[in-house]
Amino acid sequence: MSYRRVTVGPDLRGQGRIGRGTGLPQRSRLRNIGPNSASSAGTWLAVVAVLALAFTALIGTFAALAFIVAALLLIAVEPAQASRALLRFLPLLLIALLAMASTMWSDSPPRTLRAAIQLLLTMAAAVLVAQRLDDKKLIAILFAGFTAICLLAVPYIPSAIARGIPLFEPFSSKNMLGFAAHLMFALGLAILFDRQQFGLVRAVTILALPFSLLLVFLSRSAGALVSVAITLIIFLPLLALQRLQLRWRIGVTMLLVALLGVALTVQPQIEAFITTIRGDVLNKDATLTGRTYLWEFAGRVADERPLLGHGYSAFWRQGNIDAEGLWRWGGIASRTGFNFHNMFVEMRVDLGLVGAVLLIATCLVIGLASVVKFLRQPSVPIAFFLGLLAVFYARSFGESVLIAPFGITTALWIAAGVYALKSAGQVIADTAVQAPRGRDVQPNTARKAPSRSL
Repeated sequence: MSYRRVTVGPDLRGQGRIGRGTGLPQRSRLRNIGPNSASSAGTWLAVVAVLALAFTALIGTFAALAFIVAALLLIAVEPAQASRALLRFLPLLLIALLAMASTMWSDSPPRTLRAAIQLLLTMAAAVLVAQRLDDKKLIAILFAGFTAICLLAVPYIPSAIARGIPLFEPFSSKNMLGFAAHLMFALGLAILFDRQQFGLVRAVTILALPFSLLLVFLSRSAGALVSVAITLIIFLPLLALQRLQLRWRIGVTMLLVALLGVALTVQPQIEAFITTIRGDVLNKDATLTGRTYLWEFAGRVADERPLLGHGYSAFWRQGNIDAEGLWRWGGIASRTGFNFHNMFVEMRVDLGLVGAVLLIATCLVIGLASVVKFLRQPSVPIAFFLGLLAVFYARSFGESVLIAPFGITTALWIAAGVYALKSAGQVIADTAVQAPRGRDVQPNTARKAPSRSL
């Protein structure tokens, strides 16, 4: 009966139990397409949570509180749906759960419990945000947020140039500004090359990209410079790779993985080169961080409790003699904000070998799942996340930011895992909901419905 062959639109009564063209149950499609105030509220809460995390490093407590409220409301709006999502991606939360458990053996249980709750909330919110917002929307929202942050540096540019000093405003650190500028650059690239983004937003990136590079240069942040280089090395080849057939994508990807393995074998030489750039080009004294000494010291501390560590976030606290000594050695008068400058070393101290193995396993799962997702369904957003993962993993050998409460890096890392691990059925469902009315979801439905309402 021909009247049953209808298109995706507001009236689905003629489709029977199964929607033609997508093979999705009608009830599911009605739930996704029909008006739902709770779902709409959840989407806006997800936007607020993302922007609050982006501004946390700049605003501090107020942004953190906004994120906490948005994250808790995100769970409260649709608790059943949130529970299913969290259970589905529970493996991505195991590090936070281990951090919570470490309260039982921590050197400072109150500090560990507080930091672990914040970390769990950050990771759980990242899962829910990635379920609420598709990858293109998340990229566009973050681009708007970091563009706004970077524009705040404009009034300070003339002074930094005139005085010949690194640009660090509106932050208190040039590395924070460099990080924000790099994210603005990477997000701008993802929007510029994605034809499914709005034309006006893509046009804005033409001005935003050179501006972000200017901020990276003026910040004189070695980490930001390396991040931009890695982004270009990974992201641009992936754009070309997605145009190839599957077998060629697999072959080239295997070659890239082999090259990455070779690069990891010369990690000390890469670190030495970066140190040279930091000292000779950026005029930064490498002894300010003293990574080698810090890592040796951390090794001794970790050996005291090799299996489960001293408790999450329990080491760097006032009153801990070892931490006080390192603050004095590093000239940190505030006695806050220091770390071991290596995420894996930091994890060994906090959560022992169990935590370090779990961190490595989670990194591998998210990374490999993202590669497989790109090979099967290549797109600009997944290429962006692969480039971002490469940056995060590379910087984890020199910074301790991958696992951090209220950290945008942590949220993006978990969100990348959610996007990569979504099942094929969920991907098809998302596509059906997001497809413009009047267009086929699958090519073979064009013959069944040649006349479609616009």
